[in-house]
Formats: sequence, C-alpha cells, structure tokens
Amino acid sequence: MRFTWTEHLSAARTLGHAGQENSGTALALMGVALLLLLQDLSDNGQANSAATNVDQSC
Repeated sequence: MRFTWTEHLSAARTLGHAGQENSGTALALMGVALLLLLQDLSDNGQANSAATNVDQSC
C-alpha cells in the first residue's frame, strides 16, 4: 500500500478544509487521492484473493 488508511483519512480531512479560493486545487488533489485509494484497495483485494486461492489449493 502506498498509504495507510489513517493517511488516506488525513489527506481527505486536509483537503476538506481548503478555502473557497483553493477549491479547484483541492478537488484535483482529492481526485488523485481517490485514485491512490482505489489502487491501494485493489492491490489489497488482489493480495487477499491470492492468499485465499493458495489456502484452497492445499
């Protein structure tokens, strides 16, 4: 994982506090943060799936 769940939450909170003048930048950064979260969740899901498949083959 690139970030822990706590780090993902911290990034979301930080971006949520952006002022009106920085809302465009905050939205762009939130999009990047969401992509990273999706990749982390996907990687974690694939790792769990692989572990399950190994357990079932034994």
